[in-house]
Amino acid sequence: MINMGVGGLRHAVTHRRRPAAGAVGWLRSRLRSVAARPDRGAATAELVIAMPLLLGILMFIVQAGVYLHATHIAQAAATRAASVAAAYGASKDQGEEAGCKTLDAIGHGVLIGATVSVTRTATEVRVDVEGTAETVVPGVHWRVKAVVVRPTERFVPDQGAPVGAAP
Repeated sequence: MINMGVGGLRHAVTHRRRPAAGAVGWLRSRLRSVAARPDRGAATAELVIAMPLLLGILMFIVQAGVYLHATHIAQAAATRAASVAAAYGASKDQGEEAGCKTLDAIGHGVLIGATVSVTRTATEVRVDVEGTAETVVPGVHWRVKAVVVRPTERFVPDQGAPVGAAP
């Protein structure tokens, strides 16, 4: 090591090493340095514990977002299927076809294994859309279900006025 003294003169500073005192001396010297800084390496240990936990929480947040998106897609498909099946003169097959087309258009890749089930009676239409949200966290398979019940459009003649009477 070079030291700049007064007046710009350079002179070498030498360091003396103590003679090795064997394993006991090395152990004492190591113990003193560890005792002087007891938290040495603690940041690494904390990072090893905290990072997987932080990444797991982040992945579950993304999984929840994918689940909510899949739920909205299922709800949109069920609403579309119910609207078509409830129309005057429509059938349950037309509603199922409309629901499947909606899933193909907006649900590809987010809603896995989706099924559309339409039940139509004289007074109402019930549509069930079921599937599984895409998996982000390994081993997590959240089921998605949307149900829409809507009255059917039908013609009901007016029972109060006689036929041919002026309003």
